[in-house]
Amino acid sequence: MEALVRWCLQDGSPVRLVTGPGGVGKSRLAAELKELMTRQGWDCVAVGEEQESTILARVRDSTTAPVLLIVDYADTRHELDDLVRQVAAAPSGVRVLLIARSAGEWWQRLAVGEPHVREMLQDAYDGIDLPVQIDSTVTDQQIVREAAAAFAGQLGIPAPQVQLGGSQHGQGRVLDLHAAGLVAVLRAQRSQDGTPGQGPLAVDVSDVLTDLLRHEQRHWVGTADHVGLLEGPDGLTIEVLRHVVAAVYLAPPSDEAEARQLLARVDPGAATVKVLRWLRDLYPARDTEHWVGTLQPDRMAELHLVTELSTSPTLTTHLLEDLDGRNARHAIAVLARSVADHFSDPTVRGRALHLLDHAIGALPDDLELLRSVSAVIPYPSEVLTQSDLTLLYRILHLIDPTDTAARSWVQHDIGMRLYRLGRLAQAIGPLSEAVDARRALADADPAQHEAQLAASLRYAGVVLSELGRAHDALTPTLEAVEIEERLARSDRTTHLAHLARTLCDLGTRYHEAGLPQQAIAPLQESVKLNQGLAHSEPERATPHLARSLMNLAIAQNMLGQPAQALPAIRHAVQIRRALARENPDAELVFLARALAELSSCLVNNGQPEDGIAPAQESVEIRRRLAETNPERHTADLAKSLRQAATAHRDAGHTTQADHAYREAITIERDLVSQHPDHNTFTALAESLAGLARMQLASGNPADALTPAHEAARLIDWRTSDTPRENLLPAARSLTTVLHAIADVLEANGRSAEAQARRNDATALL
Repeated sequence: MEALVRWCLQDGSPVRLVTGPGGVGKSRLAAELKELMTRQGWDCVAVGEEQESTILARVRDSTTAPVLLIVDYADTRHELDDLVRQVAAAPSGVRVLLIARSAGEWWQRLAVGEPHVREMLQDAYDGIDLPVQIDSTVTDQQIVREAAAAFAGQLGIPAPQVQLGGSQHGQGRVLDLHAAGLVAVLRAQRSQDGTPGQGPLAVDVSDVLTDLLRHEQRHWVGTADHVGLLEGPDGLTIEVLRHVVAAVYLAPPSDEAEARQLLARVDPGAATVKVLRWLRDLYPARDTEHWVGTLQPDRMAELHLVTELSTSPTLTTHLLEDLDGRNARHAIAVLARSVADHFSDPTVRGRALHLLDHAIGALPDDLELLRSVSAVIPYPSEVLTQSDLTLLYRILHLIDPTDTAARSWVQHDIGMRLYRLGRLAQAIGPLSEAVDARRALADADPAQHEAQLAASLRYAGVVLSELGRAHDALTPTLEAVEIEERLARSDRTTHLAHLARTLCDLGTRYHEAGLPQQAIAPLQESVKLNQGLAHSEPERATPHLARSLMNLAIAQNMLGQPAQALPAIRHAVQIRRALARENPDAELVFLARALAELSSCLVNNGQPEDGIAPAQESVEIRRRLAETNPERHTADLAKSLRQAATAHRDAGHTTQADHAYREAITIERDLVSQHPDHNTFTALAESLAGLARMQLASGNPADALTPAHEAARLIDWRTSDTPRENLLPAARSLTTVLHAIADVLEANGRSAEAQARRNDATALL
């Protein structure tokens, strides 16, 4: 709050973005700021949907006071770029506070507008993020107890004792914690004995919204019964009441006519003056843009909406089909938020995702509508990517073939989504098309298009490397670095962060190409740049710092320097763990990889016992991710299982190692049958060699022959038709496998064959 007040009163960017997951207090913070600045003589206005283009002129015509415009759900606003351009052209006397779940692609696109817009937005997002934990000195239990005391005071009953479950210290969202306090008070009130000393009431954070929703539904029924809506043969059913509340949340009407039409879609008998009056009394309008209010808070309303639509196909058809532009965008945004907000509940998440896909499929082939709808789907997201990809293909089909700039954006985005889904062979095509298009555009207008060209080159390098073409990947990555270095020399403020990321990409491409020594310098420079950026803009720079640290640790580990790698990888895990708590949908995948790399460094540093826990946590995360997106995460799950098996093996836990190796091998055999390529051959050979080495160490050299022979066949297939330079990325893995095979052969008295395999390893290196 202090930082936001200073921002209002002092010079600087007239725009400020505040982000954070649902339920941490973003809207509450904005409301408190609005009240405070109003008392100081400011004209503070909450900007409604589709008011972005006109609100600034309207407010300036009506007042000479300084103006604070508050745009909640900024990531879903179709016309936000109009408002931003107007403010950039005449910033005096105005502040615009943007509230959003995350600074995703919508923000990146907003920030690459005209030069004066880019300059204004440079300092607009500097880490004023609301973390889940509101105060490190206060426990979740204390917050719940204070909330319960406040709610009990309002009801005039003694404050109950509360025992909180389902939340670790500092991990409960404040909305859920306040809801837990309220649930405890309502339970105490119902028990007709709210006196202290009767033992604490147990409340679990995971189910408080469901409990509160039951209280709210009793309120709907009670008020409807009081005004006679449930009486007689034409009276409404309780199911219709629930549907009405869900419909208004999904598509809030702007006037009485819209409200009547919406209720008629739910049930013709609900579209009456009497029901409309009941609805407005139930939820009064909170602003001038809507005729009626809605069920709040959002996370509880989302739960209700998903439940009602999922249990009534007829309601789903009536509400999700034939939506106009504003209501289509709002409905898509609400359903996408429902997926993200209930990520940890697979049932609700799955239902919300199904409804989202239904709504997207019902949209007409209207280019501007589809573009605006795609813009409100959060990215990156583990579970929303396929839905967004479906939209992007439709958009590309509708774009004028001569509009090269627009097509290059969509081709780049399609490539990114395909990469996110693990469809690497499909991703390289659209990314290459985006590179070609943006190269032509940059030749004609480098100031406008070079940065976008660098972005497409970077990601083309990423995909080529993961396709096993690590040396081919170096060429586009080096070109991207060259562009970013040139841009950073002319405009350090705008391009330094992009240079830091591209240097990290270059270091990563080097170690993936089997050249870890060359990777060290660009990765160290990337770490240094990101550390500096993290001080001034932590929210934007910290994830990239974690990535640079992890890849630096990987290169050092590959060079036989695990002790030097440990500080970097531990710091990376610490960052990723904090990010995953706040945004599991986007961040768990990165935490899982960092944990696996931490385990590898610990094992290689002679600490296998310490390496077990992070490897096992990585397995558990990737197992959950593979259930959601097997194509993307199954190979990673096998890799984490192999790392866990190696840690167990080196720690002397033979049984656990055997189980983990065998599960990895089962998965990798399936992958080889589905995708018989260099990557799957190498991965299966590594797991087989690990199992053989474990059996050899356990005193079973004869048993080790079977997996060793299978690994040998895979190595022969892997190396027989591959040019020598293309073997370099896998050289260390392949030589490790070859030495394991040689040890097994030697232990079984086959010295000549063993020496031949060692010679192969020497030649390979």
